[in-house]
Amino acid sequence: MTNAVYTMIVRALGKLVSDRAAESMLRTALRDLRLSPDTVTGSDMQRVLSGPLLARLSTVLPQGRARQELLGLSRQLEATDVKAPTLFTQPGPSASWEEHSDATATSWDQLDLDVDDFEFDDPDSALTSTGQSYDLDSPLGQEDLLQALGRLSGVQGVMVCRANGEVLRVRAIREAPGLGAVVAASALLFQQRTLRLLSAELGGRTVCVRPLGAYCVAVIVNSQSNVGRLLVELQQLKAAA
Repeated sequence: MTNAVYTMIVRALGKLVSDRAAESMLRTALRDLRLSPDTVTGSDMQRVLSGPLLARLSTVLPQGRARQELLGLSRQLEATDVKAPTLFTQPGPSASWEEHSDATATSWDQLDLDVDDFEFDDPDSALTSTGQSYDLDSPLGQEDLLQALGRLSGVQGVMVCRANGEVLRVRAIREAPGLGAVVAASALLFQQRTLRLLSAELGGRTVCVRPLGAYCVAVIVNSQSNVGRLLVELQQLKAAA
């Protein structure tokens, strides 16, 4: 029989996802730490909340929201059990840029690009998309996508655009000359070919562009980045219907 600590958390988790998903997610997170629903203590559950459960909930919710929700649960648990202090003592991972809120399509230097400047994916070998969906019709959804991609190692900037290349939102560590031209050229190529990804070299860095319905997202990474992992992450992105 499950105990009060388990029951408290699974019920609260059920307000974020379905009851069945909450049960499955929490039990799996407990198993990751070799804990049992019957005997888990408050201090044990704090380890679960800040570790495996946070990782699992972040696959179905934006990472920032997942952390915020579990931080709230952690504080509730701490309030009911003084021997179970919260372990959310460090700030969550953040994107590695400063905001350029006034960025526009004309703020980027122009490059003379043609089809030979790009590398293409093979549409027939693309991964099955199982990743997070983002509502790119809303500023909040666009911001969630920017922040999620900005947490990946080596990412120096992210741009969300309309399919025609019109820039909507930009976050970057520093100005990236030519990025606007890459995105504009990519938008044209996406209209001409059935493609899921494009990449191009830009001043010693790599730009990867992914179409997402009526939008596209461009990510710029440094030369030490694992571009293969980034491509996998981009392939798994989905635009919410």
